[in-house]
Amino acid sequence: MKLKELMEKRNNLLSEADGMIEAAEQEVRSLSEVEETRFQKITGEIEQLNEQIKEVESRRKDGEKIENAEERSMENAVKEKEIRGLEQYLRRQDGEEVRALNTTSQGGAVIPENVEGTIVLKMVETSPIFARARKLASVSGSLKIAKENDSTVAGFVGEGANVLENGINFDEVKLTQKRVGAAITLSNQLINDSAVNIVDYSINLLARRTGKAVEKSALTGAGGEEFAGLINDVDVKAIPADATVTIENLLDLYNGIHPDFLEGSAFYMQRGFFNIVAKMKDQMGHFYMQNGVVNGKLTYTLFGAEVSVTDALPDATPCLFGNVEEAYAIMIKQGFSLQHVTGDTTQALRGSQLLVLDGYMDGAVYNPQAIAKLTVA
Repeated sequence: MKLKELMEKRNNLLSEADGMIEAAEQEVRSLSEVEETRFQKITGEIEQLNEQIKEVESRRKDGEKIENAEERSMENAVKEKEIRGLEQYLRRQDGEEVRALNTTSQGGAVIPENVEGTIVLKMVETSPIFARARKLASVSGSLKIAKENDSTVAGFVGEGANVLENGINFDEVKLTQKRVGAAITLSNQLINDSAVNIVDYSINLLARRTGKAVEKSALTGAGGEEFAGLINDVDVKAIPADATVTIENLLDLYNGIHPDFLEGSAFYMQRGFFNIVAKMKDQMGHFYMQNGVVNGKLTYTLFGAEVSVTDALPDATPCLFGNVEEAYAIMIKQGFSLQHVTGDTTQALRGSQLLVLDGYMDGAVYNPQAIAKLTVA
């Protein structure tokens, strides 16, 4: 019997038992001998049906686990085959995997989707700002985010008087598309060196370079062809400090965001500024910056918040604090694509091959209450 049939039969028996009890309660009497016998029989059948339902559900779950494991195994096998095909293509080797690669009409290779996914993953590891920013789905044309911008207030009024009335006003954050990418040239000598894992090398190098470009633009971009960066947004609260930054300045920065956004917030420090803060001590000689565990990862903490280090921040704004996910949005217009160029004259004369990684996206601050910046005189 199927699961649905078993459950329907159990429900019918439960309804019959409930009907017997309700009838007896309405007549203010106990169950008759016949009703009692039937009730006991129904109870036994329901217990048997419950056991059968559990067994069917257990078999179904086991089947789903096996099916999911088989799907993951097949996906991993396809991914490994595509990566091997890409490596054989770069090395100009023949094999089943490279023959399975899709090619263009000019003889170029279409980079497998699995490889592109690996690049994005590596990029997330390289840039915490990109990893934590809110990602928005691509839309046709530009994308507008509504941002509340009104001073509507409430108050007590006398009898017969009108309450305060204001219209709701919104600003907007507009995201379009900016091209970001990186390219590297691989010499044929490097490709032919079998000791070098050329696929991992290429992916890691392109991901690091692109990740740093995205992080720098998200932090310091001035708009135009790049993002609207965090430190250049006029609505982000600025905490002023003298040339010699004190722990009080950092505490003011910590308190500079709305308390609702403290959970998930972190410090983002320039490398030189981080080295200064790491040496700050209290009157007892204890360092303010400590080692702690955030999201299961050992990291530096200040006031209990995670500290991330970046090379993108300038000397005049060496530190940010806040919840990037709640403050900054990145619209990904098009996923990253990887192109492999070998047939042009330049590469042929050099004895090299060109890999180009690029994508289209835009970023801007949409909630300045969630982040604050330290400005040093």
